[in-house]
Amino acid sequence: MTFGIDFGTSNSVVAHWNGHTTEVLPVDGDNVPAQWQMSEFQQLFPSALSVRDLRHTLCFGWEAKTGTSEPLDAVKRMLGTRSGADRASDIDGLDAASQLEEHHVWVGSEKFHSTVAAASLFSRMKEGVSTQLLDLSDAVVTVPANATGGARYRTRAAAALGGVKVRALLNEPTAAAISYVHDVPVPGRFLVFDWGGGTIDVTVLEYDDGLFEEQTSRGITALGGLEFDDALAKLIQKKIGLSPERLTKTERRRWRRSVELTKIALSSVPMDGSLYFDLPVGLAPSVSRREIRVTAAEYTEVIAPLISRALEPVQQALEDLAIPADNVDSVLMIGGTSQIPQVRHALGELLGHDRIVDSHLCRPMTAVARGAAIYAASLDGELGDNSDFSLVTSYDLGTAVSAGEQRGFRAIIRRNATLPAEGSATFYPDTPGASSVRVPVIEGEVGCPADSDRSFPLARIEVDLPTREQDIRRNKIEIRFRYNESGILRFTATHAETGAVLAEREIDSFGPDGTPLQRGLDDELTRLLAHTIRPFADGSSNVRHLSAAETANARPAPIDVSMRVVEPDPAVSVNGEAQGVVVGGF
Repeated sequence: MTFGIDFGTSNSVVAHWNGHTTEVLPVDGDNVPAQWQMSEFQQLFPSALSVRDLRHTLCFGWEAKTGTSEPLDAVKRMLGTRSGADRASDIDGLDAASQLEEHHVWVGSEKFHSTVAAASLFSRMKEGVSTQLLDLSDAVVTVPANATGGARYRTRAAAALGGVKVRALLNEPTAAAISYVHDVPVPGRFLVFDWGGGTIDVTVLEYDDGLFEEQTSRGITALGGLEFDDALAKLIQKKIGLSPERLTKTERRRWRRSVELTKIALSSVPMDGSLYFDLPVGLAPSVSRREIRVTAAEYTEVIAPLISRALEPVQQALEDLAIPADNVDSVLMIGGTSQIPQVRHALGELLGHDRIVDSHLCRPMTAVARGAAIYAASLDGELGDNSDFSLVTSYDLGTAVSAGEQRGFRAIIRRNATLPAEGSATFYPDTPGASSVRVPVIEGEVGCPADSDRSFPLARIEVDLPTREQDIRRNKIEIRFRYNESGILRFTATHAETGAVLAEREIDSFGPDGTPLQRGLDDELTRLLAHTIRPFADGSSNVRHLSAAETANARPAPIDVSMRVVEPDPAVSVNGEAQGVVVGGF
């Protein structure tokens, strides 16, 4: 069987190619509560887990989302964001807060890695598919187009831990475009506006005669429906004069679900309309009213800053290609947040209302999973068109170099390079007599410093030099990066004078502890999933993120780290041009 998985911040979707078309599998559809019975919702698997209040056992999906206990959700965000531990530290000239580290969470009375929490969700999706007599052993899994390398590795590791081999990682916007043109094969330039629960991606693609070419991708990793929930909650709290601190734990759970349902309901209210927000039963006794009127105008006002920010990646994508808005033929809006009327209106004002594709032609909640399944079918040769698919890089990949008071960023592989991609540059140590250098591997942007907010360190690799040299030019080293077809990054450092390989490794870990994600987590996942039957020891139903102090790791003392570029603009080689169909990005 050929499967595609849209692993989402709020909800996940599984689809498969049955030999003729795509089918979305309702892996948790039987558990959808009555108040959540809306279009496409039966096909969603909420990306949430929680501990039941009475039985103190683990549950997932709709039961976790709508039950009485506190759910752990937005796990996807933790796979590619900074934990914030030990922010005061400074390593290699880069603030430790910018380092990608493994988050930890408390589930019940026990601590788990966020990668394990994500793996448990993949495991439950696999189990849900098995009830339909299908074997979800491998799949194409989608990721945000602007996902960092760390997020992609962790997504791959989480799926593998959960029993699902990742055949390829496919960008979510590209997957949606594949789904759309499979049903409506119209050529042209598409702008895919993908805004779901946690991230926003904007991707421009060209489609003609069965061929896709991804031209550019922009996005924001932490902006989505969760922020809309927060904005609406603050509006309602202000209306009733209630501060969140006055809510009990039980009240917060009820409040959270009521706010999300109200947000969804507001999506079908006219711009001049309103609705009533029913306060959860048992809310703080000092609140005398049981319902609050919320107008669409009030809601529009509080979400306007979020929408304005979401339009920035659209403008950036157009600027990347140096094209006006009217050079876009069709706009695909996917993800639940994209369906908010104010969002659709704002994008229509910017790009043209006549270019917005109707949601019935591109299903906002399931198009990504469908596209992933179609892509998987193509890999299996089931589409009969002999398409040669390729993936492209989404970031400039390089390292940091000395640049006065700032640390410069030197790109070695440029963004939008077709995989496999390879690049190299030559450097020498910044300090005479250095015994080693530590090379930061950075996803960044040309023209921005290595320590800017547009740079994301993936790893720091220590390279021992063959001898201490006072003449730093005698210790020139060539740094080479290579992405393979699956997006796995390999690092090689070679001594330029002797040709000796000084360091060579696959980048399989992210964070100061340097622990590869694939090791040591199997037993932890087994321990977590055992609690679906066995109660937590102390009967706790607590689920929470660990604090920065709890997750802080001991850090190694800094060593010689700086490098200088040998020449002002070192040669950078990237193998080949796009071949066949460019349909994604690493």
